[in-house]
Amino acid sequence: MAEDKILRTYGDVSIKEDVVLNAIEILTARENQIFNMLGKTKAIATVHNYLTDTLATAASAAVAETGDYTAGTLSTPSRLTNLVEMVARPFKVSRTQQEVEHYQGENELQRQTRKKLMEWGNSAEFDLVRSTLTSGASGTTPTMDGIINAVSTNASNCVTTHTSTTAWSASILDGLMKDNWDNSNGDVATELFLGGVLKKKTDDFTQKTNVVVNNPGGQTKIVRTVTTYETSFGTLNIRKHRYIYQSGTDAHQRALAIRPDKLKIAFLKKPFIDTGLARSGDYDFRAVVGKFTLELRNPSAHWFADGFAA
Repeated sequence: MAEDKILRTYGDVSIKEDVVLNAIEILTARENQIFNMLGKTKAIATVHNYLTDTLATAASAAVAETGDYTAGTLSTPSRLTNLVEMVARPFKVSRTQQEVEHYQGENELQRQTRKKLMEWGNSAEFDLVRSTLTSGASGTTPTMDGIINAVSTNASNCVTTHTSTTAWSASILDGLMKDNWDNSNGDVATELFLGGVLKKKTDDFTQKTNVVVNNPGGQTKIVRTVTTYETSFGTLNIRKHRYIYQSGTDAHQRALAIRPDKLKIAFLKKPFIDTGLARSGDYDFRAVVGKFTLELRNPSAHWFADGFAA
């Protein structure tokens, strides 16, 4: 083919780069729905104590017309304990990096601070769900009991382990809610959190409410998802969650059901940006820091089940 001498754009290094102005897409998923859902309270020490109590077993309390009263047995509160965990996301940004111009048109320290706030939220949610208790003695890093481990430790009758070949089904979910009602004082779980695999299997449950469509043009929307599941023992809101099941860490699929009003996050120090960190060069040193723990107000109001097939 003869050379046409036409100057083309491809290969010209002098062309201004094609970057969408002021737009940088965050590709990492954010997950903080449980952290935001739970009520907040205050911790005043690194070892956080809270109290629970019980009523006497229900029975007849009839007395004779002229009989003497017989005093019943009384109980004092029981103490539950969790440790305050410090969650921190430190970072350093050179001052030169802040002085040069960027396509996003903002100071890079400010942009990185905003990213670290998002990362702190993800880390706080991760430990709130999955952390296991570790003492801070002897220089070890203290960690709190997250929801799954706290329920497993304080309410073993609300934890069920299935074989790896067990298929997630509506009948199993019904049974778990019945066990929850039997083992609790009536405060059953209201929020069910599932990984992607079990959420999809839940969408395939065949026992669904019949839909009557009064639309002359016919039904124009296909709904394939289950967002609410009602049983004889309580109604569950069905939610997806990225940290319930972790590929490469958890051997089998898992499900967590909670009652949010029976859980609290106790802050020793609410999240803040620590700007007082020492530096020894031409950079700024910052950290997003927060100190908190979990209160499991009623252990039997929640349940955890694992061992399901993918």
